Amino acid sequence: MPGAFRAVHWADVVAEKLLEKGKKHVLATAITPSGPIHIGNMREVLTTEAVYRALKDKGGDAELIYIGDTFDALRKVYPFLPESYEKYVGMPLSDIPCPCGEHESYAHHFLSPFLQSLDELGIKPTVYLAHELYREGKYNEGIKVAMDNAGKIRKILSKISKRELPETWMPLSVRCDKCGKFTSNIISYEYPFVDYKCKCGNESRADIRKGGTAKLPWRVDWPARWKIFGVTFEAFGKDHAAAGGSWDTGRVISREVYKYEPPMPLVYEFIHLKGRGAMHGSTGTAVAAED
Repeated sequence: MPGAFRAVHWADVVAEKLLEKGKKHVLATAITPSGPIHIGNMREVLTTEAVYRALKDKGGDAELIYIGDTFDALRKVYPFLPESYEKYVGMPLSDIPCPCGEHESYAHHFLSPFLQSLDELGIKPTVYLAHELYREGKYNEGIKVAMDNAGKIRKILSKISKRELPETWMPLSVRCDKCGKFTSNIISYEYPFVDYKCKCGNESRADIRKGGTAKLPWRVDWPARWKIFGVTFEAFGKDHAAAGGSWDTGRVISREVYKYEPPMPLVYEFIHLKGRGAMHGSTGTAVAAED
């Protein structure tokens, strides 16, 4: 019928915009498994899956990847953890014992049921674990580029985030070779060596060519991985999209430091629990994805 209204799914609109830029696309989604992975996190994956399917339906060459940020450090003892986990604060999630004793690590304890839920829904991304990526050297070039441009990155972060960083700030967290924690301060750097002093009292030297000795901070890690994987689309929560947030700094670092055009973004709202606010897996105020 002439002039009849035709409903168009939002994912089709996004897919068409992506295809205007090219046929091949990498769609990324990620989460830090610091606590139960909830349905709010599932929303990110479902959003990305919808765009992935729309691209495939339109003849696009698309890949869906899921990155578990398993190399992030445990920030504190969360309410659902025993006090005995205090000794693991600062260690990467991949190296902390599983709370129930049935999984390879703390990270796997929370990641495994979530990935199982994705499989049950028919969502089958290529899964990467950050601790493996770092230890296999996938980030080595990204780390070198960041350290070579430490001054530029510091100025970008200070200008956009409105958070003044000291002249000694470096875009790298070194893992102490004694206590295994990311609690070190960099004393000096001359490629490929980083001299550091850890809060545990240990002073040592790390070779950044050796995978797993250090990691990039989130605001630098994010644009680095866009370049590593060739990411062209990523959905993320409104916290990252806030003025001066990690999206604002990430896209500038991506262009000016890594010489890579940032992916097409899609910002989504948080899912709230009535009377309890936004879901947070690390605080236990959430509905697990498997439920």
